[in-house]
Amino acid sequence: MIKRIYKKIMRINHLEEKMRFLLLALGLLCLFLLAGSLLERAYARYQTNVKLNASIDRALYVLGEDKMSFNLEPDRIVPSDDPFVYKFSISNFDDKEDSDVDISYTVDVRTTTNLPLTIELYRNEVYGEGNPTNLLGGAVIKQDVDGAWYRTYKPSEEFEMPFDQNVTDIYTLVVVFPKIYAEDTTYADCIENIEITVNSRQLI
Repeated sequence: MIKRIYKKIMRINHLEEKMRFLLLALGLLCLFLLAGSLLERAYARYQTNVKLNASIDRALYVLGEDKMSFNLEPDRIVPSDDPFVYKFSISNFDDKEDSDVDISYTVDVRTTTNLPLTIELYRNEVYGEGNPTNLLGGAVIKQDVDGAWYRTYKPSEEFEMPFDQNVTDIYTLVVVFPKIYAEDTTYADCIENIEITVNSRQLI
């Protein structure tokens, strides 16, 4: 192929025509490389989105100043070699309406202190691939008015959703309860409550 192109170039008598042909060939080569690169990126982005959108357990819709919370099913958290993965999404639109204001929101996690769990939270990242950023730092242990103790996790960052865009953030909550605790009768009848709270406010 290269020999063929070389012979074709050598057959061209005028320097101007040779330059024109070389520029055309170089342009076509760059176009093919660019198209391949864009296709690869688009496919990788598609794969990531498919993985993020798979198995959403709960969809929350933030359409104004609001506070909403939900609990995980505690019976599903048992000692295991595999982490417990729970996915939920937060959107500024639903099937009926879109938010008409800019919104800022935070995600807080609160757990009881019954089980020795490790908890991580990821936003718009695929858990188990690359180096996703855990939004949760260390837990703060607090006691409520009834005397119950809780671990509270408060990510320092607020996330924004502009009103002129339909935004969906997908969160992955990872709970680790090592299988070694299955042999410890201390935790045999214990149930851990895990509560996710979304606090949103209108941006002025």
